[in-house]
Amino acid sequence: MPGDTSSSAPPETNPLYTRPVSHTRKILWLLVRLAIAGVLLAYLAQSGNIDLRALSRPFTAWRIALAAIGLILVDISLMASRLVWLYRPFGLNISWAKSFQLSIVSFFFAAFLPGSAGADISRLYYVAKDYKARRSEIVIISFFDRGIGMLSLLLMPLIFAPFFVGEIAAHPALGDLLIFSAVLSAILIAGFFACVWFQPLAERIADAVFGILPWKEWYGRVIRTVAGYRGHLRNVGAALFISIVANSLSVIVVCLAAWALDPSALSAKMALVIPVGFVANTLPFTPGGLGVGEAAFNSLFAMAGLTGGAEALICFRVWSGLVRLLGVVFYLRGIERVFGRSGEAADDPSALPRPTL
Repeated sequence: MPGDTSSSAPPETNPLYTRPVSHTRKILWLLVRLAIAGVLLAYLAQSGNIDLRALSRPFTAWRIALAAIGLILVDISLMASRLVWLYRPFGLNISWAKSFQLSIVSFFFAAFLPGSAGADISRLYYVAKDYKARRSEIVIISFFDRGIGMLSLLLMPLIFAPFFVGEIAAHPALGDLLIFSAVLSAILIAGFFACVWFQPLAERIADAVFGILPWKEWYGRVIRTVAGYRGHLRNVGAALFISIVANSLSVIVVCLAAWALDPSALSAKMALVIPVGFVANTLPFTPGGLGVGEAAFNSLFAMAGLTGGAEALICFRVWSGLVRLLGVVFYLRGIERVFGRSGEAADDPSALPRPTL
């Protein structure tokens, strides 16, 4: 059954087992990633791709800043709703309020660890710490939630593309960007439906590809857990729709940043390139994607014949940083028993309803 973790195998064979990493090594890698971020930002500033004098605008354009902060809070609220929809089919009932607390705390930690890893690690700590018997299932669903978010970002340029046929024809690089988004989206969607409708075939393929790895059970658990949504496709569809709306708000915030920095630079074409920039920003190279995201935004903006990509993202980071401070409050208060009363039975998997397979 999905989520069963009881086994007589040693911990090293458990897919959730991770070898302890020394504190010194963690600090070293953090410093390396910070150095990479610093080099990238310094290069962008030195090359003239970032106008440092314009970066006071996130504070001086206070009306735009308030609107942006409000949109970021709504974005986080929607992401909290997405998590509720994805846990529900497995009998893991989390309230929206508790999910919002998780989302705002993970949003805070995302600023300090590579890419989106900070958000994932902090959230997994809170959702899985009290429910050992279903820990693997909870972890898989949490990463599936991340996959839904990634898919929504890849689909957004395709959704907006029909409104920019002329611009796409004038900038061939935009056409390449759309092909990239379409291919990755197709791979993610095909993988999901392979798990849902062709579970035995997916398990055989996974066994052939990953069978040589020491962890021979993890991919089977992933496939079985994803297949659990077979009778709950409405939940997955709702989560994807919510994610597209939420990420659209993030796109609007970046557009507000571009408007605050230089009103003449604002262009509807930003809707095509900003979502892919956010995908690059999640890559686990630097804390919070710092530096990597700025370089990606600059390149993507240039691809569309736009300017100010790095400054717009930095402005977005400043506003997001103010919202992240709320995460400190919930972090200090602590988050206990994420799944409430339904979680009290989580240590007995047979006591909880399972998705229809």
